[in-house]
Amino acid sequence: MHEGAIASNIIEMLEEQIADGRIPGKVRCINLRVGKLMAVIPENLDFLFDIMSRDTMLEGATINIHSVPIHARCRACESDFDVEEVRFLCAECGSPDLEILSGRELMIEDVEVD
Repeated sequence: MHEGAIASNIIEMLEEQIADGRIPGKVRCINLRVGKLMAVIPENLDFLFDIMSRDTMLEGATINIHSVPIHARCRACESDFDVEEVRFLCAECGSPDLEILSGRELMIEDVEVD
């Protein structure tokens, strides 16, 4: 379950930014962009973040996850499409020669503070 490591990294990174003044005020909400390829289960991340942030500067903050689809470009026919199935084949020509354009994101978009 890598959601625990993700929650821990978020807490560590944001506490550092709070401590040095880059984030002013109490963090209310953390907005994340998470690509489908990261296989993050939002409920697990919420649960673990809630537990791990207790007694920290982020206690009480919530996480809002913006899911990013897997988007690819076929190198054979240059078609762009969202990958809907586990099979990574071009939606137009069936080629497996794909360039993944999105879906690996895992970043803090912004934080909302009081």
